[in-house]
Amino acid sequence: MYSSIATVCLSGSLEEKVDAIAQAGFEGLELFENDLTAFTGTPREAGELIRSRGLKLVTLQPFRDFEGLQGRARERAFDRAEHKFDLMEELGTDLLMACSTVHPDSLPGLSRAADDYYELGERAARRNLRVAYEALAWGRHIHDYRDSWEVVRRAAHPNVGLVLDTFHIFSRQTELGTIGRIPGDRIFLVQTADAPRLSMDHLSWSRHYRCFPGQGELQMDKFMAMLDETRYDGPLSHEIFNDVFRMGHSDQTARDGLRSYNLLRSMQADSGIPAPQPIESVAFLEIAVEPADLTSLRELLSALGMACVGRHHTLNAERWAAGDVNLVLNAESSFTGRTPGRDATAVTAIGLRVANAYEAFKRADKLGYDIVEPEEVGASHRMSALRNVDGSLSYIIDDSQLSRTWDREFPVDVQPVPQGALVDIDHISVALSYHDYLSLMLQYRAIFQLAPTPSFDVTDPRGLIQSQVLQNYNGRFRLALNASASPDTASNRFVRQYGGSGIHHVALRTSAMRDTSAALQQAGTPVLPIPGNYYRDLAARFDLPAQTLQWMQAHHILFDQDGEGDFHQLYTQPGRQAFFFELVQREGYQGLGAPNAFVRVTAQQRLEAEIDGIAQATPNHDSGESQA
Repeated sequence: MYSSIATVCLSGSLEEKVDAIAQAGFEGLELFENDLTAFTGTPREAGELIRSRGLKLVTLQPFRDFEGLQGRARERAFDRAEHKFDLMEELGTDLLMACSTVHPDSLPGLSRAADDYYELGERAARRNLRVAYEALAWGRHIHDYRDSWEVVRRAAHPNVGLVLDTFHIFSRQTELGTIGRIPGDRIFLVQTADAPRLSMDHLSWSRHYRCFPGQGELQMDKFMAMLDETRYDGPLSHEIFNDVFRMGHSDQTARDGLRSYNLLRSMQADSGIPAPQPIESVAFLEIAVEPADLTSLRELLSALGMACVGRHHTLNAERWAAGDVNLVLNAESSFTGRTPGRDATAVTAIGLRVANAYEAFKRADKLGYDIVEPEEVGASHRMSALRNVDGSLSYIIDDSQLSRTWDREFPVDVQPVPQGALVDIDHISVALSYHDYLSLMLQYRAIFQLAPTPSFDVTDPRGLIQSQVLQNYNGRFRLALNASASPDTASNRFVRQYGGSGIHHVALRTSAMRDTSAALQQAGTPVLPIPGNYYRDLAARFDLPAQTLQWMQAHHILFDQDGEGDFHQLYTQPGRQAFFFELVQREGYQGLGAPNAFVRVTAQQRLEAEIDGIAQATPNHDSGESQA
């Protein structure tokens, strides 16, 4: 098989799309006819443009509403086909992709459709052309690939073959077993698309929510296993209709598309791509600290029960730890690992612990991801990393590397690692643009085989935030992805304020929320204030003792419960930092406290408004004037 992508997947002009597809490394493309219609040159020049970039023009598509017509309408359908054949000869492609009809005057019948396609095959053969037939999920009579295969089988013409499209197959929940019995040489084209699982009509679902394999919730591995049985050896081509891709950068979309193709290939036994290395846990977070924030951040970490357990041997950097939590505070002014364009105190790197870092990097490289070597970011350590879509780094390390790094880079022990209430990093939450949301989703699922939860909407006072959690097999790694179409939700305000996507907050797991909250209160650490009405609602929803409710309200603790257990949450105020901390205690509970999200984001927005109001009311001493 070879890689291909339909031009409809990308934004921009035909020239921009072709350049992005070629630069990403694809071997072929499908030309969506709308892109040709809007092209200012001739069809011959369009074909030459594609070939000049080293690409094969796989097919012209789509040819619609052909089969099942009578009389003059049937004659007109064949006339339209001849015009398409003329166009194909000028373009320099031999394959026309035709989809099952939705014409209101078309008649049903597999034999009738087969007769039409036999005659079309005869006409195509006279020009050395071919036709590939696809079952649309919303087709008037044929919407099942088994029926489109039966049409091709009955037509029995060497110039007429089958299109298999994963979206149309999965959206109809069609069984996959028949695919394995189709001869590979009768399949002319395989189109791939993933999608979230949604309850809506097939056409709207298809037109707006398709995404690359690895970004959705369909069982692409099972499809690829069946495709292997056919011994198909043609183009494996993405066909994506997605509002986000239409608005996004064509080069980013094309790169993700090729990585997704590589992910599909990795599902085949002969791919030569190493198996995924599951993430075991978060080994550390690195925080680029503005000098003015260093003292307050140290005070906050101390209040959380952490301690400085090592200082870097050459740089202005410290290792803070407690339990299995490790934070590196990098206040070095020459730190080149900082996310470009972001000058706030922010999380700039994640250390991901795996069983075999070497195999993980081999897989990442085969899938097409960029590997950043230490010297590229001016680092003295010997850890390699992946460059994330937001500009941050994901270091992939195993246990032996981690212990050597601490011993070599932070040799001066200030005190032993505290073993108090803090246990580990429970989850990391990232605020993203929608395009970055899909890119990061693909990266973490493709390399580490993380399992996605179903996506859900978080209600924000100013819109909806789409959220989805990626987690590992044992629940010790959770990455929450958040994006929103509304410009003023919490996630989009972060993206706008800090110059792009990035880590929004870090959740630390404590074994004793009472002790942790008391320590924060004693240290005078400001936490997010939660309104009293929330606790009246808790009293109505849960059977909690009055003293427990009083403690929660006094310490601004949020609470939830599921069939597995209880969950407590507490949020710090971000101050000048680009991120804030969440403290959680989970006792069997599986989620991230989604029912409390609206209360939390509303409280944060209220706090932001109060702070902004105070800032505006503060006299300007330099000018002697008040800004009230």
